[in-house]
Amino acid sequence: MRSPSLKVLMWTCLTLSITAAWAEDAVKPDADGNSPAAAATPTSEWKKQIVASMNLNQAAFNSWAQGGTDMVSWAAALNARFEQDNSGINWLNTLKLQYGLTYLANQGTQISADTIDLESVYSWKTWPKINPYLSFSAQSQFGPGYNYSVSPAVEISNFMDPGYFTESAGLKYVPDTVFNTRLGLGLKETLANQFQVPYTVDPNTSQAQSLLIQLGLSWVSELNVKLLKETSFDSKLDTFWPGGSLDHTVVEWDNLLSVNLNKIISLNVENDYRYDSKIYNGLQIKETLGLGFAYSLL
Repeated sequence: MRSPSLKVLMWTCLTLSITAAWAEDAVKPDADGNSPAAAATPTSEWKKQIVASMNLNQAAFNSWAQGGTDMVSWAAALNARFEQDNSGINWLNTLKLQYGLTYLANQGTQISADTIDLESVYSWKTWPKINPYLSFSAQSQFGPGYNYSVSPAVEISNFMDPGYFTESAGLKYVPDTVFNTRLGLGLKETLANQFQVPYTVDPNTSQAQSLLIQLGLSWVSELNVKLLKETSFDSKLDTFWPGGSLDHTVVEWDNLLSVNLNKIISLNVENDYRYDSKIYNGLQIKETLGLGFAYSLL
């Protein structure tokens, strides 16, 4: 019997192989050895962007009548974007890494951010605004996560525990350069080992298992707006419906307002929303405001 991790690896390799095969076919040279897409659009080189950032916060109190708690926090992030765009195809790859810690007096150090988010979307410009696409995404975290609402804190997650993998194929609507939305048939694998409950509990049988595979509909919408010369707003709504009751729908909505004060100092306001009834029967909200350093590596 194959292990759950081997099954996930097989699905991942299959998805990447299909994507690579289509990509190779899309830019297959003609009889003269020329690439049609490259010949039609000279500016089909890869657009590369890697931005590293660090936010710092500190507060200290000594005989302060109104009260307060000493704290120090930091959060580091790396955002990478590699895109190939020409008259025939668009291939967008993104990577989002985040990790942060907060020290609170009398409470110790707590994890405030821990994210690994990889996505690859390959689409063909078959029609002016409607593009068939294939996509692959993977999500997890770097290390253990804890529930700090109880004392002592209880570990509730870890690297690849859970780990999420989603493959999707369908149609992508691109009305302009700032907005796009795509809808397709999706296959989602959730991997867990020590923390099978609640992450890999089958909603139909209520049984915990090491690998939960769900077939459903994937709908993703993205908005990227340049509000001012140094101000941008990025929003992404990601939903997956595995069939059955609508309560089983998983919703992730990320919003980021970024203001570049100068070449290296930036102000970031982030609002993230999550709904997953397996984990929490309600809406999860995360709000952060950070002033720190951002530097473009590419």
